[in-house]
Amino acid sequence: MAVKNRKDHRGRVLPPNVSQKTDRRYIWRKMIDGHQYVLTDNDLNELKKKIVRKESELQNGIYSNPTKVTFNEWFCKWIDIYKGNLKTTTRENYLTAWRNYVRDSQIGKMQLCKIKKMHLVELYKELSEGKELATATVHNVHIIIYGSLSDAMDDGLITENPATNAFKKIKHKEARHRQALSVREQEIFIDFLSGNDIFKVHLPLFAFFLGTGARFGEMAGITWKDIDMQKNVISINHTMHYTRVNGKMKFHASTPKTKSGIREIPIIPELKKQLIRQKQYDFMTGIRGTAIIDGYTDFVFHTSTGKPYTETGLNAIITRIVNTYNLQETDKAKTEKRKPELLPDFSPHVLRHTFCTRFCENESNVKVIQAIMGHGDIKTTMNIYAHATNDKIQETMQDFSSKIKIC
Repeated sequence: MAVKNRKDHRGRVLPPNVSQKTDRRYIWRKMIDGHQYVLTDNDLNELKKKIVRKESELQNGIYSNPTKVTFNEWFCKWIDIYKGNLKTTTRENYLTAWRNYVRDSQIGKMQLCKIKKMHLVELYKELSEGKELATATVHNVHIIIYGSLSDAMDDGLITENPATNAFKKIKHKEARHRQALSVREQEIFIDFLSGNDIFKVHLPLFAFFLGTGARFGEMAGITWKDIDMQKNVISINHTMHYTRVNGKMKFHASTPKTKSGIREIPIIPELKKQLIRQKQYDFMTGIRGTAIIDGYTDFVFHTSTGKPYTETGLNAIITRIVNTYNLQETDKAKTEKRKPELLPDFSPHVLRHTFCTRFCENESNVKVIQAIMGHGDIKTTMNIYAHATNDKIQETMQDFSSKIKIC
């Protein structure tokens, strides 16, 4: 008697070994050489592609003699098969980390079955102490290694995951605290922009950072459609990246990594004035953010070619502004025989941190701060809040000391 083909909820005949779960996910199961392989996807067509890739890999023999498979060989298969649904930017981050820190190392060329925890601890120590990478960077490498080895274990290529607890064996560096601009530095920066005929065109952009606490990618991707001047609210619903895709640098838009990244930020009056000024600049120059990237266009902040800013490009602008101001201030202070008030060189992320610090200094509801900043983990908010309030305590006590006689 012929086996009746399974059908999905839409009446489509499903391929062999494919069924549909009650939550409408499609699942493929197949037993090969004593190992069961399972693939799932919400989209039937995407699952079919996965099946083709998987069966191709099986036919190519990577599982026929698992003792000879090197870590590099497994990673190439793993990133395509098990991580095929990664966002483009995340996938490129994985590939870059592997190329930079694992591929040419001892374990990259080792056979999977011969890798021990000791080898991984040695790699992590070399990255941390030899290359002096930040602990967070080493941890990101560990996450990739652990995930790939975990799937290798599930597929029967190894009997246990040597990366388990390996990261805990290295000395973790204390995270460097990002230094926000002080109140005085922020005032100097804004005043200089406002009064400089060359740089004041960038004031709306920097006002956006300092008035919203947005991440660089959120600023770069913001469109006029995301700004409601009537309701005085900015919708953060996507982020812009400029990254290497298939060997070429290109812009790529994606949704935020976490749900907390999708949020609405009220427009304060000072920022509204600057957004109106940005519209006026666009009208007077005839230049608008007309680039079309993954369906997004009409960008609020853009270069003279209508494209979003890259982080490298904006860092260069900040450096020029800071260097110009510091040179002028140094000459002025010398003439006036005083100590110059210089600006530090800083990144766009420092402006986000500056907004958060000012916000923490004036807002005690940590959940409100977390919502505005789009922090996925409230610990991030609490760390900044604790530092900001400690600085405020010091400032308050210093001010108090001048008003009380105790000796």
